[in-house]
Amino acid sequence: MKTLNIIALILVVLIVLVTLMIILFKYFIEKLNNINNLLVDTEKECIDELKRKNEIIEKMIKVASSKFKCESIAFDEVKDLEIDSLDSFKEEKKLNKCYEEILHVVEDNPKSKDIKTLKDYIKKYDNNELKIISLRTFYNKYTLQYNNLIKKFPYNIISKFKKLKIKNIIEGKELDINFNNDLEV
Repeated sequence: MKTLNIIALILVVLIVLVTLMIILFKYFIEKLNNINNLLVDTEKECIDELKRKNEIIEKMIKVASSKFKCESIAFDEVKDLEIDSLDSFKEEKKLNKCYEEILHVVEDNPKSKDIKTLKDYIKKYDNNELKIISLRTFYNKYTLQYNNLIKKFPYNIISKFKKLKIKNIIEGKELDINFNNDLEV
C-alpha cells in the first residue's frame, strides 16, 4: 500500500511538473510570436512608407523638371529604384540625395516659392521622413529585443524549432533638433 502511495505521489508530481513546463513553453512561444509579429507588421509599414517617399520624390522631380527644365543623375537613379524589402533602405540615401538636389533647385529659383504643389510635396516629404524615422526607431528597438531574446534559453530552442533567425537593424538618418517640421519632438 505504501509503495502505491509513493508511486501515485511521484506520478502526480511528474504530471504537475510537465504541466508547468508546457505552460511555461507556451508562454515563451507566445512572447516570441508577439515580438516577431510586431516586427513583421512594422517591416511592411516601413516598406510602404519608403515607397510613399519614393512616389513623393518622383512627383517632385516631375514638377522640378517641367517648371525649371533641370535634370540630374540623382533624378535618374530615383526613377530606377525598386522598393520591395527592408534591404531597400540602403537605397534611401539616393532618395535623400535627390531630395537635397530638388531643394537646391527650389532655393536657386525665385519662382519656386510661388509653386504650391512643390510646397505641398516638401511638407508631405517632411511628414513622411518623420514617420520613417519613428518606424525605424521602433523597429530597431524591438529587433534588438528580439535578437537578444532568441539567444537566451529557452527561446533559443524555440527559435531553432520554429526556424526563426536573427534580424538586421535598419540604418538611416536619425531625428535631429533642426528637423524641418511643425511638430515638436
